[in-house]
Amino acid sequence: MFSKLFFITFFFHTFAHAFINVEPPIIGEKSALSGEFGIGAKYDKGNAEKNALNFTIKSQYDSKDWLIYLKASYNYGESNGMSDTNDGVIHLRYLHTFFNPQHDYELFFQSEFNEFQKIKNRELLGANIRRKLDLGFDKLYLGLGAFYSYMEEDSITIINPTYQQLNLNSYISFLKKLNSHFSITYVGYYQPNVENFSDFRTFQVLQFSNLISKNLSLSLDINHQYDAKPYVGVEKSDLRSSINLRYTFD
Repeated sequence: MFSKLFFITFFFHTFAHAFINVEPPIIGEKSALSGEFGIGAKYDKGNAEKNALNFTIKSQYDSKDWLIYLKASYNYGESNGMSDTNDGVIHLRYLHTFFNPQHDYELFFQSEFNEFQKIKNRELLGANIRRKLDLGFDKLYLGLGAFYSYMEEDSITIINPTYQQLNLNSYISFLKKLNSHFSITYVGYYQPNVENFSDFRTFQVLQFSNLISKNLSLSLDINHQYDAKPYVGVEKSDLRSSINLRYTFD
């Protein structure tokens, strides 16, 4: 019953941003090559006209002691003929067993842009160590590390300069399966500037996922981002929610 209601809601709900699975990756858990694909669209016409297109993809390669994955997403939307969403991100991450199966180290690179946060280009390069915990969850990890950040505004000015800084990076990530079809996943990051802890970012995704078939699932995703010191004219908090259809392949 839940699957049918979720499926109907997907087709009639007005959604804006698609997400891929945020489940913590485990080294050697999957076959050598696996991936995931998601796409969404929206069209409203009447008193308000809204069009949106969302695209996400993930590709992952697993070995016995390491894995590497690539995530990419793009979102575009218009309201009453004017663009109000235009952002994208590419994230590449390498994980390797460190000391024992409970510890991994991670190396990552990320490049993104967001027109309506005035970010022409933001690039991250960093490393983490994550630890697996056994506290009643199907998967639970804590991570700690640092990254170098370069961020450039659309038009560089005195009040909106280019930023180059070192940030700490801490996160928690977990998966809890309620039954064979339904699961809850969460990932949350806290990223302060090492020179000024009042300058920080947080990023959180809460995902409720329902498996329809072996390769197809529907999810409700709630995404919240907070930037304590954004560019002038940009809101500090950004909240998005969506219902998404995802297809996985092995």
